[in-house]
Amino acid sequence: MLEAQYIQKLKQTNISFDGAKTKERVEKLWKAAAAEQKEAILELAGVITATIYRVYRTGSISAKLTVPLAHTLNVNPFYLTGHEDEPGAFSDEALRKLLLKYGYKKIVEEANLKRPYKRQQVPAEEVPTPAAQETVEVETEAVALLAPQLPPDCDTLTIDDLNLLLSALTIQAKAGIASAKEKLAQIRLVLLA
Repeated sequence: MLEAQYIQKLKQTNISFDGAKTKERVEKLWKAAAAEQKEAILELAGVITATIYRVYRTGSISAKLTVPLAHTLNVNPFYLTGHEDEPGAFSDEALRKLLLKYGYKKIVEEANLKRPYKRQQVPAEEVPTPAAQETVEVETEAVALLAPQLPPDCDTLTIDDLNLLLSALTIQAKAGIASAKEKLAQIRLVLLA
């Protein structure tokens, strides 16, 4: 739900898609609403009852009024504007879509109205079998064993110690030791990348 501080920032320009539907729907919902609901809507929107009656007459409705009406009466805001024909239910997703549709991106960000997260189902043919899972675990362990392990106290080496090791590796590479050449090439890549 959008808090009152953000609702007050919404414009009072018409966002109705179908004025006739907006007139009919707002009037019907307003007349059926309880006194507490009516009071909550007026307070959230920061308007007076005459504003609601104006919607009855003109079919024009603002975002500032649509949001509290939709939330308090639990209907889809697009039902009030005439974009949709089913009342549905209020949701943060519908609120977010409405605000983005009418240019309130900054308010969506400030109010932290995030896009809803939907977990995607993995198709049955992609679910790994127990044997495949075991293979993956074995491969992961093999990679971990083959990965070079740093000596336990390597982070205590000084710059002079590192220079000495690099000099020794350079001498070994010049002497034609293949593993020393590979290591030196890797160090150059890391340092110069």
